[in-house]
Amino acid sequence: MRFILALFLLLPFININADDDVFSSEIINYISHRQVKDGKLIISDTTTIQINNRDGDSDAEIRIPYSKGDKLSIGDAWIEDMSGNIIRKLKSKEILDRSSISHISLYEDDFVKEFELKHNQYPYKIVYSYKITLNKFFQIASYDYRNRSRKTNNSIVIVETPENQPIKYRQRNIDTPKIETAAKTTRYIWQFSYEPLTREVNASINNSKAPLLEIVPLNFIYGVSGNCENWQTFGNWIYRLNAGKDILPESETKKIDELLKDVKDDKEKAKILYRYLQDYNRYINVKLNVGGLQTHSAEYVATNRYGDCKALTNYMQAILKYAGIKSYYTLINSDDRVEDIDPDFASQTFNHAILTIPFSNDTTFLECTTNNLPFGYVHASIQNRKALYVSENNSQLITIPAHSPQDVLCSRNIISRLNNDNSARTEILITLQGEEYEAANYISTNINKNTVDKYIRNNILQGSFDLINFNFIKAPRDSAKIQLQIESKMHNIYKKFGNNISITPYSLKIPYYENADKRTQDLQIDLPEYYEDSLIYEIPNTTINKIPSNIQIITPYGHYRLQFEAKDNQLLVQKSILIKAGNYALSEYGKFQEFIQQLRNIEIKNYYIEVQ
Repeated sequence: MRFILALFLLLPFININADDDVFSSEIINYISHRQVKDGKLIISDTTTIQINNRDGDSDAEIRIPYSKGDKLSIGDAWIEDMSGNIIRKLKSKEILDRSSISHISLYEDDFVKEFELKHNQYPYKIVYSYKITLNKFFQIASYDYRNRSRKTNNSIVIVETPENQPIKYRQRNIDTPKIETAAKTTRYIWQFSYEPLTREVNASINNSKAPLLEIVPLNFIYGVSGNCENWQTFGNWIYRLNAGKDILPESETKKIDELLKDVKDDKEKAKILYRYLQDYNRYINVKLNVGGLQTHSAEYVATNRYGDCKALTNYMQAILKYAGIKSYYTLINSDDRVEDIDPDFASQTFNHAILTIPFSNDTTFLECTTNNLPFGYVHASIQNRKALYVSENNSQLITIPAHSPQDVLCSRNIISRLNNDNSARTEILITLQGEEYEAANYISTNINKNTVDKYIRNNILQGSFDLINFNFIKAPRDSAKIQLQIESKMHNIYKKFGNNISITPYSLKIPYYENADKRTQDLQIDLPEYYEDSLIYEIPNTTINKIPSNIQIITPYGHYRLQFEAKDNQLLVQKSILIKAGNYALSEYGKFQEFIQQLRNIEIKNYYIEVQ
């Protein structure tokens, strides 16, 4: 679904584990010199890594990615002890050079040079350097430490550029650079360090305390000439990069004519063509030359019946254009977290392409890489974020609509018939929307009992049970709902003590959040969570005399309602839980966490009733 831009200007990121504040590895020193010269970007990096224990040995496996056309050379590399004595130098024959094709790609122009420098006495250090010359570039450097788990003791970034080739940069949690000018050259020097942040649930990515530095040239040539002055000029570059890619073969235009015969309404035409896209094309990544940004042609997709998100979006735009419907290629960041886009700093910050259709009464957004989402459905990975609407002369940032609580409402209707052996025969009908719909919709197209069983245990039911039967019920094609019928035998669902019965509830999973005194970062919840339950517990040969008290909690962060009713031998339970999306400062976190903990405590509490 997503296209990944391989910007090989990034400081290598290596996962590490920390135990009692001792990191398995850490970067002791990182020096990167980046020179813009004669239309090229020359990068010379030297890195010193300290391996502190056996867990860090994997970080002694060094991989340096590059693209076809880039000139990469490995400099000196060695292992040294803590006194600085060189133990072993890397030999040229130990450097492997191979193609780097991701599991989602058909083929790419990506490669990697790799080697390893391991030692059996800890701690030890690895020092290595390399030089890479990029013949085309639209970014000089990008450092984003928000998800890094390895300590960096010292980083120095030096950028040299001719005075007539200005740059732009943005930085957070880093001191402003030292700027030197000499011999018609401007030299920028940044120096910073990084102590890994504590991993916290839904920590704000937009208010993170981690260093962030992005450096771009104001003007560049990448495929065609481009400019980062503002989002309009940047979007115009994308437009020109992809211009002329919308020509369809005659066989395709004839097919479109057949599909749209006698159809008058533009939205209905768009739906028919979107279904045609879904039914006859598949997603696969193909990245060659400037393929990380430039799309393959509509003719390419029509001939091969596959493409990446750029190619499929461009193809959809082309067939709509032939049908007389205006649409706009749109770039977006579809990562798991909703990340703010700086309106004053235009750069390549996107990893996905969708299509925008401005109909007269509304705007429709199309995800062109999937064959099972409804027309116009805004899925979880694109909702509530900025996107770049690409137009020839009017490119601009737009906002994709956010999911409302009603958009993500998931409901369960449960009938549980208690047996004499403390088990219960249970029938469940679940209606799923939002992110849960997306997951279940995908699973329903690849039905495997083990997969579904695991999905149900992780997302639907807790406790001990036997899955007897299940069945997915799909709504009409353009409905963003799916239902799942489940028949199961629940174990240890209740206990009887004379006339008193303790019933284990069908709890909903409430996320765990750290206690307020342990929290260090702001809170960011990107999607609301909304659940409703209607439960019937049938208890044979009894009449219910006493039921639990109702509960209602209403806060700025959401609500919780739990209501009980007795009807002969049935205990009727109505439950509603809403956790709102939002951004909350650390000063407010304590109240939010108190609300969440209340929900968790209630959800695990048994229901106590009296019967006769």
